[in-house]
Amino acid sequence: LWIACAVLVAIAAVTRRWPSWADVRASFVAGVLFGLNLCVFFITLEYTSIAVALIIGALSPVLALPIAVAFMGERYTTVKVLCTLVAVSGVVVAVLTAPAAVDGSTTRPVGYLWAVASLLVWVLYLLQTKRVRATVETVRYMTSVTLVASVTVSLLVLSLGSRLGQIEGAGWLWVSLLAIGPGIAGHGLVAWAQPRVEASVTAVLIQLEPVGASIAAWVFLDERVSLPQALAMSVVVCSLCVLAYRESREHHVVIDEAVG
Repeated sequence: LWIACAVLVAIAAVTRRWPSWADVRASFVAGVLFGLNLCVFFITLEYTSIAVALIIGALSPVLALPIAVAFMGERYTTVKVLCTLVAVSGVVVAVLTAPAAVDGSTTRPVGYLWAVASLLVWVLYLLQTKRVRATVETVRYMTSVTLVASVTVSLLVLSLGSRLGQIEGAGWLWVSLLAIGPGIAGHGLVAWAQPRVEASVTAVLIQLEPVGASIAAWVFLDERVSLPQALAMSVVVCSLCVLAYRESREHHVVIDEAVG
């Protein structure tokens, strides 16, 4: 997090988009939620596979859609509801058909509890980001959120007496890539898109993440993917493509506005 924070501070300096104290205050809750989400997610990975953790996390539309409709003025549409149901059904099938780990271990019950906790915190962060981004620009928001998240995680690490200095050698390279790739680029794109896309739609489209993560875990970490699981993930991808296409037809984004 501190690596990502340093990079974002450099970006803010180069682009002259320093966050004000008002920006930091507005982004404070989102920053705390972001930091907690990271902690809970990595704890989840200690008790379950990457595929199961991310696939359960992909159930966010089940929570985000009704909340966004009730409190953020968004609306139900037939396509949105159908795509959500199909995608969530695909997620459930993928979870149920996920094979055991190569070493013979299986997901422990507490792993599901941590995964659900991560899901709850993530949905709250997503909705809070939608609210704050209405008034705070992307670079200022990301810088503020990452700073608050860094402080939050650091305080948790120190209060729990966790051991530091466990990363050595090439580990720092991977940590840096994790901070810059998913951390800055991934979350930055989500933050940028929030004023332009409904929060409920964002929650559905993010379900593509567990599909990519499952494939990456299969390629790089030798986590197995069964045929039924692969078919279920294909259904998820297809439903997301339909939703993205229909939303793009209804809500056009002007190029000058998008890059501005």
